[in-house]
Amino acid sequence: MSKKPYSVVGMGAALVDVFAHVTEDELADIGSAKASMALISPEEAQALESRVDIHTRASGGSAGNTVAGIAALGLSTGFIGKVGTDALGQFFSDDLRRVQTAFAGAPHPELPTGRCLVLITPDAERTMHTLLGASVATSIDDLDREMLAQTEILFGEAYIWDSPSAREAFLHAATIVRENGGRVALSLSDPFCVGRHHSALEAALESHVDIMLANLSEAEALFGTSDRSALTTAARAFGIEAAITMGANGALLISHHDALHVDAERVQDVVDLTGAGDQFAAGYLSGRALGMDLAQCGRRGALAAAEVIRHIGPRPQNDVDAVFKAAGLAS
Repeated sequence: MSKKPYSVVGMGAALVDVFAHVTEDELADIGSAKASMALISPEEAQALESRVDIHTRASGGSAGNTVAGIAALGLSTGFIGKVGTDALGQFFSDDLRRVQTAFAGAPHPELPTGRCLVLITPDAERTMHTLLGASVATSIDDLDREMLAQTEILFGEAYIWDSPSAREAFLHAATIVRENGGRVALSLSDPFCVGRHHSALEAALESHVDIMLANLSEAEALFGTSDRSALTTAARAFGIEAAITMGANGALLISHHDALHVDAERVQDVVDLTGAGDQFAAGYLSGRALGMDLAQCGRRGALAAAEVIRHIGPRPQNDVDAVFKAAGLAS
């Protein structure tokens, strides 16, 4: 089992995901590039929401989704982020309490809670429109130093780098965790995010990060290659462990001594790809916190990702721990 009271503490944008199904023609009429993520203003958010039929709301944000997945496995978790004092902020806070996740960060008195409008086309692809709101206002003052000192793995998302105060807070939190014997994991989030902050992310990998999670496009944006051998060499040059997902082609797992491939779990009834990467991270990092080896962690990630794409929403709805037990991968 995890050696510290908190197995994984996530840090990232505290967002509420708002889901709507749209046809290909409706998406084209809205004018958004399919499978993209665009930042929008409060006015744009209101206009978009008036044009679609919203059917589901769920607490989200990449790191938040991963933490929720880990909490559902029975591990002790925490989250560092910022919401507003509005109804959506209360919705997000209540959701964390429901999954028994400690929440660090006082509500912002002026900014609204961030939200992400997810438009899902019939092929299960999702196009996201994000109002950041209070989610970018996380600062060092929101850190719970006692929690961080007792954290096995701190997990952050690269979107943090879009906010100077949140980036400063994450690097400070990472220092506390590592000084107390914990490890730091970072998801690269999005290839465009990597492009915006390439040098700063490289510096963070060199100085503050132990485990990198990315999909192939994000890894290529960072390292300039999609060749598996070159990716292995690049990750090892930074002295980090890496888990690079490749959709239906599985994942490449890299450590100081090993480089191996893990197959994806085949799914016939794909409903919504939202959260596949987040739940891969949940399976992988929970295994790491529990002391499992690279292959076991990768297999847990593949199984968790397969579960979440069978339904609407980015968080598990079925008992993933039971799936792990059936596969011989329980703690």
